[in-house]
Amino acid sequence: MADIEMCSGEQNGYPELAKIMGPYSGMGIYRRFAELNARNLLYLQAELLNLEEELDTLTLADRYSPFKANRRYAKSVKKLIQSREADGSGQWHKILEIRAKLKEYSEWVNKVEEEWR
Repeated sequence: MADIEMCSGEQNGYPELAKIMGPYSGMGIYRRFAELNARNLLYLQAELLNLEEELDTLTLADRYSPFKANRRYAKSVKKLIQSREADGSGQWHKILEIRAKLKEYSEWVNKVEEEWR
């Protein structure tokens, strides 16, 4: 059902359909894939929940670390950022990973909300 078959003319398929639709902006009928977009957002949320749990685990480990520097990460972003250069806890790396995923999630939320209006 995903393939388009056209019976008339020598050319058929997507190229012919695009030639017909191209000149007329009103002829475009495009599926929104609302269910797939919703599913994608749910998957992104699940990924973010997993990343949040991983960050919480790293944060807790640093809070009770035998290393004084690690215990400072909760109160000093500067120390946390510097930890990535040393053999830190991985907290800052996880934050950057979360930041990228949040950006992706936010872009999808905005896109889907705009389509659903």
